[in-house]
Amino acid sequence: MPWVRLHAVKDYLDMAKILQDFPGIHQTFNLVPSLIEQIEASLDPGSKKDRFYELTLKNPKDLTEAEKIFILRNFFMANWEMMVKPLPRYYDLLIKRGKHFSSEEASSAIGRFTPQDFTDLQVLFNLAWVDPVFKEKDAKLRELAKKGRYYSEDDKQLLLEKQLEIMGEIIPTYKNMQDSGNIEVSVSPFFHPILPLLCDTDIAKASYPEIKLPKINFRHPEDAKAQIDMAVRFYTERFGRLPRGMWPSEGSVSEEAADLIIEGGLKWIATDEDVLFRSIGGRKTNEALYSPYRLERKNGKLSIVFRDRALSDSIGFAYQSWSAENAADDLINRLHSLREKLPKGGTPHLVSIILDGENAWEFYPNDGRDFLTCLYRRAESDPTLKFVTVSEYLDEFPPRDKIERLHPGSWINANFCIWIGHEEKNRAWEYLSEARSTLKDYEKQQADPETIARAWKELYIAEGSDWNWWYGDDNSSANDDEFDSLFRSHLANIYILMGKKPPEYLSIPIRAKKTKIAKEPYGFIGPTIDGVDTNYFEWINAGLIDASKRGGTMHQSETIIKRIYFGFDTETLYLRFDLSQNHENNEKEEQLDLSLLFLEKGIKISVPLLRCKKDMKYAILRKAKDETWTETKSVSDVAYNKIVELAVKFKDINAEGGEMLNLMAAIETSGVIIEHCPEIGAIPIELPGPDYESLLWNV
Repeated sequence: MPWVRLHAVKDYLDMAKILQDFPGIHQTFNLVPSLIEQIEASLDPGSKKDRFYELTLKNPKDLTEAEKIFILRNFFMANWEMMVKPLPRYYDLLIKRGKHFSSEEASSAIGRFTPQDFTDLQVLFNLAWVDPVFKEKDAKLRELAKKGRYYSEDDKQLLLEKQLEIMGEIIPTYKNMQDSGNIEVSVSPFFHPILPLLCDTDIAKASYPEIKLPKINFRHPEDAKAQIDMAVRFYTERFGRLPRGMWPSEGSVSEEAADLIIEGGLKWIATDEDVLFRSIGGRKTNEALYSPYRLERKNGKLSIVFRDRALSDSIGFAYQSWSAENAADDLINRLHSLREKLPKGGTPHLVSIILDGENAWEFYPNDGRDFLTCLYRRAESDPTLKFVTVSEYLDEFPPRDKIERLHPGSWINANFCIWIGHEEKNRAWEYLSEARSTLKDYEKQQADPETIARAWKELYIAEGSDWNWWYGDDNSSANDDEFDSLFRSHLANIYILMGKKPPEYLSIPIRAKKTKIAKEPYGFIGPTIDGVDTNYFEWINAGLIDASKRGGTMHQSETIIKRIYFGFDTETLYLRFDLSQNHENNEKEEQLDLSLLFLEKGIKISVPLLRCKKDMKYAILRKAKDETWTETKSVSDVAYNKIVELAVKFKDINAEGGEMLNLMAAIETSGVIIEHCPEIGAIPIELPGPDYESLLWNV
């Protein structure tokens, strides 16, 4: 698959290089060794390239029908708003193919595409993934972008050569910037495994007692140690120094894993604030969060920093829809607000903002560069704030506070449920256990050392966290089937290298096919607005969005919104929201609001999530030209008990029958969005016209 190459030319290099314009901003970048290994392999002239690369080079006249279908299905895998629409020819080709592409439509779509259409698509897909700054500064890339259409075979060759040229700068740039003191480069275990689960899958019960574990316990701390040691050696060879810090994959920690990290020579690790608060058993406080901690073990000490989830997720999930200036101002203002609430004098406090380094930016205009530029400019000129690397801070201000017990968990809900517990995830662990046991027995037969080493590498790859990320109901992507196949292929390779026939079960997909998760409304409804599911028929004709099926390459926490029902009568829109049970705990700590944004209308409805509140009301707000919201009406047709129910008159949102509304729901706290549904786009709701019921009868 193409993701290493595409993210390399869109994110990995420019994320570091932008800091060259802001020498006062120091940052820590975490690089996973298996990512570096794949970048290096891509640059090797003799290595096999990803299929997308190979099909880009192929002349459309030589493409088979299957290859044309592959291109039409996969070469629009980019954010349509931020990456496809800005290239008019690319968007035209998307419309020509159709926004909804199925196998049944493939033949007719192929017939609509000329060889020139395919050539343009091959170029524009790859060009869309090149960071805007490179398309501005490189004369040849700038010319390709300006050309827009009627691309040639030479253009394709040039573009792919430029991509490899960008990839070749990545590791030297990070090394030089670390050597000059602008950045720190930390590391993860080699193939990105969940270290605590490699040490012992039973640890998952310590953080989530109700979890169902695999039938076979996987307990191999020696594998966790191998993943750490391989990472340290690999890093040292590339950067000419030992790494000081480690981001344990997905912020996953346990005391047993910490022992191995200390043994590997690392000085600090980072994880999520929830791990801290569950470790110290106290209420969430700013004073507790904004300091590093010291974990003392028999084999040494380890410093730990804990991320501010709200600030981190604001960059990862919320600011993408804000103007760059407002987003940067908001983040700086929130840092000032935190500073004012903290004790004055003494050791400066450390706020750790930690997020995925590449996945957020395709949802931002200009790949996030405008936001980052505004943020860095404001931060660099602010005398009260200093952006530092983790080691810079720890060198000057070693941890004073000690953690007596480290809670086992990750940066997602402080547990490991994303990677274990679901039937599919557990089956993957069981297959992994069987393959490892077979390999260990084979190793005792004094087999060829090179073959053994290759087999162990296949096993270590299969221990990576991302395979189980895509199993189960938590996350989904357009490549689910490929991820499943790749995981089973790595396990099958172990048997093949041993000269054995792979077990039959490795030829069977682990991942179950997902059923349809939404239905359209069918007929009028008239529910009682009382906050409870009064009877079975109350919402039976409503449309349904199953928000629990969301998920992509990032995961901020368990979703609060689980299901959304929507329906109507001739003058009222009815909405119902089923919320997570975990939301009950959140209510005690922070006030949450349910916000409903009608995009084209510039109207927002705000519902305070206060369970069983008498005289509950929701506010209708209108957006002003300066992007502020003004309340225009307060409505009492809302209730929250077991569920949230509300009735919205069409006239209150300037709507009328037959109109299409686009609704986006969000959970907010203190005006900051912490979750939105759907993750991309909006829920289309077509209000009933005067002939709505008669049309239903005709159907």
